[in-house]
Amino acid sequence: MNKNLISLAVAAALAAPLAVNAAPTVYGAAHLSVDSLDNGNAANNKLTTLSSNSSYIGFKGDEDLGNGLKAIYGFEWQIGLDNASSGLTSTTSNRNAFAGFSGGFGTFRAGNYDDVVKQVGRKVDFFWNEQLGESRAITRGTDAAPSAATAYWDERLANSLNYESAKIGGSTTVTVNYGMANNTDTSTASQLTATAIGVQYEAGALYVGLGYKTVDVNGGTVVNTTKATRLTAAYTMGNFKVAGFYQAVKDEAGATGADRTVTGLGASFVMGQGTVKAQMYKAGDNKTANTGATLTAIGYDYKMSNTTSVYVAYASVDNDSAAAYSVVGAGHANPSETGYAATGDGKDPSGLSVGMKVSF
Repeated sequence: MNKNLISLAVAAALAAPLAVNAAPTVYGAAHLSVDSLDNGNAANNKLTTLSSNSSYIGFKGDEDLGNGLKAIYGFEWQIGLDNASSGLTSTTSNRNAFAGFSGGFGTFRAGNYDDVVKQVGRKVDFFWNEQLGESRAITRGTDAAPSAATAYWDERLANSLNYESAKIGGSTTVTVNYGMANNTDTSTASQLTATAIGVQYEAGALYVGLGYKTVDVNGGTVVNTTKATRLTAAYTMGNFKVAGFYQAVKDEAGATGADRTVTGLGASFVMGQGTVKAQMYKAGDNKTANTGATLTAIGYDYKMSNTTSVYVAYASVDNDSAAAYSVVGAGHANPSETGYAATGDGKDPSGLSVGMKVSF
């Protein structure tokens, strides 16, 4: 009897921490599509490829510290499902990863995290879940296909401190993000520091988001600053939803006087388990003439279950003579197959995508 009591006591002692600290939640998505792409160039312009569109796995959890305070954590890894070279170990740095605290004051996260300018943009993008035609193809950076050196407005902030308030009046959230030095190499253009602040209002059918961000750009030995203001809104009326987007960038990529505006409009209509959607985003010129473009996308999503959907999407970009925006956004896998070049100035790329996404 005594041995049994001792065994039960030991088992209870070992199980106690498990009862207090809940196991982490595992989540993620497997997202694949077959894409038929045309870069608009005169030669080597066609590509049919299988794309893994930010497929990922994540873990998140919290620990109750008492008095309404919780310790929180989360980390995500992007996984390449379309080839063997972009697996787990090679892509661990480009999704949300953080630790922090939450309570009556709101939520504080330190790590690599989506800033509020990106958040308010995703709220009104009908193709934002990494489909062909997502707005980042034209809102993220300059008039060429955005690279790490010029993409500032739809990003995660590395080395960042992030605060999100508790709901104010049940509908309003204030967010502040600060990204510390991300690259100490002064020989190349890089993002040094960034600060973003934003307000989001969501009540019933109406959503409004406002974000402002400044980025210090290192152009070798000189540090310049580029800034952006982003205003978005969406309204739902039964099965119909309409959304608008406005972005004003000052000194794009740190170039004095290179100011650019981007406007967007989108709509969707739900029919049973299916959704028809379309959007158009137009980038104006910066200080260089003919550097604007227009992105147009139409699509149809079909929800097979709460976690599985299939879709078809078509997108095209009408580039001005000195612009080279790509039809492929940042989340939708960028094609790198040999012989398929980037879109040239004044060329008009397009693509048709058939995909499947399973979330868990």
